[in-house]
Amino acid sequence: MLDHIVTLDVPFETETQAEIAMKTMSVDPILKKNEITVDYSIQNNLLTCKFAGISDRVIRVAVSSAIDNIKTIIECMEEFDGKEKTIFTNDE
Repeated sequence: MLDHIVTLDVPFETETQAEIAMKTMSVDPILKKNEITVDYSIQNNLLTCKFAGISDRVIRVAVSSAIDNIKTIIECMEEFDGKEKTIFTNDE
């Protein structure tokens, strides 16, 4: 029974960024589906992650992992934002 529930709301600057984060995180498979579920949704620029688990410990581990993933996603967005318009050349 997954009776421990935590909802994590993460605001992004744009809806596109929230959608990228949701798509990136949702491809990771849940290893113990009988112990934890995670549902992602976006509304405007807000990513919502809803965790349901069998214990507070399972929820804590899942939320911690999600926060680490979100941090990495945001760092990548900051690093590569607008870079698709840049042409890199090898000037040797």
